[in-house]
Amino acid sequence: MIKALFYILILGCFFNSSAQPLKSTISQSEVLIGQPITITYQTTLHENDSISFTPKQSIIKARLVTDPSESTATEIDLELLKPFQDTSIIKTDSLKWIGEYQIMTWDSGIFIIPGQHFTINGSTHTFPDLTIASYLTNPIEGIDIYDIKESYAELPPPSFSPTQFIKANWWWLLILLFLVIVFLTFRRSKKDIQKEDKSISVSLKDRTLAAIDTLESLNLWEKEQLKEHFIELSYILRSYLTARYRITLLEKTTYETRIILTEKGLKPETIDLIVRILSQSDMVKFAKSNPNTAVVQNILTLARKIIIETSPTESNLA
Repeated sequence: MIKALFYILILGCFFNSSAQPLKSTISQSEVLIGQPITITYQTTLHENDSISFTPKQSIIKARLVTDPSESTATEIDLELLKPFQDTSIIKTDSLKWIGEYQIMTWDSGIFIIPGQHFTINGSTHTFPDLTIASYLTNPIEGIDIYDIKESYAELPPPSFSPTQFIKANWWWLLILLFLVIVFLTFRRSKKDIQKEDKSISVSLKDRTLAAIDTLESLNLWEKEQLKEHFIELSYILRSYLTARYRITLLEKTTYETRIILTEKGLKPETIDLIVRILSQSDMVKFAKSNPNTAVVQNILTLARKIIIETSPTESNLA
């Protein structure tokens, strides 16, 4: 009996000394959309251990749960802000390995990040899963989070006030005025040749480029209206893609837009440019990003490039 206990004690000491615990941590478990998040993986190794870890390159797969009461989840890509970094800290009789990712979310909900695999001496181990709660605004205890993908609490209808309506919806009025200008410009640009009974209409490409030119001429970013500028640019680009490919993008998120355009067969490089513009718009609207004039001009140039490259050529129209 004593001999058996002795062997058990030896085996227990062996397993404890050879075990490498894998630890996953996250800088913040609750964040706002567009806020950087740091994921840290770490483990303790022996000096002669052989290790293998394959880091993600540009995205990390996660499962998005918009409602904690639901069991269904949607697979989603989380953007890597910078390349994976790892380091090793040498101690007296061991080696501490630490690896870090920095990511960002563009959707609200609960994200479950599956733990990555880590091979030690030919044996594969898995880091623990991580959970992040992402919000559009700061959460308030006892009040549901409001988002375009969530249900809204019922509030009593306010009394109608023209002054308050104009203040609350002035940028919609600006869009309406802008559309009226575009419509009048379109009407004036039409040439009616009665003798030949033909009319020349402005193409979708020209209308959209004219809309971008008009928006640029307003110089809203110089009038402390940077957010309104990007809202309008996003609307112009989404309206163009909706008309060009007969899809609905006006109420879609940037992530959903990427999926729809991929299904339509657009070139990956074209989709990347579109997502880049929409992501910049999201950062200004939600993360209060403040790009300089050079960045704003570059985004306008990219928008024109997308319109030109995705429009049919004159020979195709003939």
